[in-house]
Amino acid sequence: MAACKSVGKRWKSRIELYVILLAILSLLTFLYSLDYLNTISNSISIRPLPNKQRSFSQKFRGSDYVFNARNPKILAEDKFVVHYTTGGGLFNSSGKIVDVHANMTTSLVYSFSPMVENKVARMFPDPAKQNVFYANSPAVTWYKNELIAILRIWLEEERYDKPEKRPYNFFHDNYFYMQKFDQHLNPITNGSILGIPSPKSESFGDGPIEPRIFKVNNKLLVTYNTAVHFPGQLVMDYTLIWDFANSEITVPNITNGGVKPTRWGMPRDKHWAAFTLDGVLHFVHNLDPLRILRCPTKATCSFIYKGDSAQDIKFPDFKYHLRGGTPFEHYDGPYYMAVAHGTFFKQSNSRRKYSTHIVVLHVKPFRIVYISDDIQVSPDIMEGVPIVRHQYIEDAFIFPVGLIIEDDDTFYLGVHVNDYSAVLLRIRGLRMLMRRVIDLDKSRRTVTGPPRGTLQQFLLDSVSRTSGILLKGS
Repeated sequence: MAACKSVGKRWKSRIELYVILLAILSLLTFLYSLDYLNTISNSISIRPLPNKQRSFSQKFRGSDYVFNARNPKILAEDKFVVHYTTGGGLFNSSGKIVDVHANMTTSLVYSFSPMVENKVARMFPDPAKQNVFYANSPAVTWYKNELIAILRIWLEEERYDKPEKRPYNFFHDNYFYMQKFDQHLNPITNGSILGIPSPKSESFGDGPIEPRIFKVNNKLLVTYNTAVHFPGQLVMDYTLIWDFANSEITVPNITNGGVKPTRWGMPRDKHWAAFTLDGVLHFVHNLDPLRILRCPTKATCSFIYKGDSAQDIKFPDFKYHLRGGTPFEHYDGPYYMAVAHGTFFKQSNSRRKYSTHIVVLHVKPFRIVYISDDIQVSPDIMEGVPIVRHQYIEDAFIFPVGLIIEDDDTFYLGVHVNDYSAVLLRIRGLRMLMRRVIDLDKSRRTVTGPPRGTLQQFLLDSVSRTSGILLKGS
């Protein structure tokens, strides 16, 4: 009997030891998995956490509409989280009719910098190491369950107005870089430079800039702008379309007006915001006055809506504050959303001030329904990197080019910070905002948009109020 008790105690001790060892092993495995999932280390690196993925067909019900989740869920941890209440204005034919507020959350989920810059620097033959590379303007979209990112690579030392500062090894000053990622934001391809030919000029910067990526009937397209010459030595900073699959460029022809190229100066026709309607490519050419282009082919576009009667269009810097940013994505019914940017000039020294705003578009009939106040981002993000063009800009800013709507409450924004680094932001709180905007708009039975200039003035007043900065025109 005593022997049996002794054997039982020994087995009990062994079992307890095994339990302890198993617990230690589980803890080590957990810690190792966290380290393994860590993305490429950088100053604002993100460590994705595993999450149960939602079904892509899951539906989210609002007040009277159904939202279908169309994109995979990004499994990444929030960093530098900011909770805030955004304001904004709802508009009808008489102007702003009501303020709309909603609680929002902005966070950082991924930084493309400095991984992309370090990789790109190894692609260029520059043994003198005089070139400085910046990755910015991260255009993003899901395509065939892969997150595709196209970034602008800017060689900051390629200064055409200062020949004495040119590097020994002299390149175009802009290129596009492409890379694919999985749901954890781990790279699944080696990054590469897209071979998009671009005109060369000694009088201004060259190469493609400010990419926007979007899908039309499951076909991947990229818009960007660059300076191009037309017959008669006419020149313009113009929007071009790159066919991603076929590697073909299209110079769109607008059949019924638009910005005209000139022999002198550099007219700008850029920041077109793409969207798909009835399976056909459209662009918001301008937000105020609202102008809509329909492009049944990439080569031919026509204005199908104009909020003004102008045939030849110009963009005065001090009056047109509200400008395009991301493509428009369908949200529900006739409602689309995008994120636009505002450009202002300070009264004190004429330096630029930038802002970022959610914009809601109604189609059939076309009108702008809502514009938010400036999107708020953590100071750790905004002030964590220097401002590259400090001779023109002294206030930290983000610049939006990429938009992904994950579900009815969450969207992702590809931005660059201060021209210095490219990051991906997650913004939550969209559900309540869009419910209020859509319900209020439907209750007003609005059919026409606000008078010309209303949105420009609203943006100027909003940014002046929220920033406390005196801006030209206010």
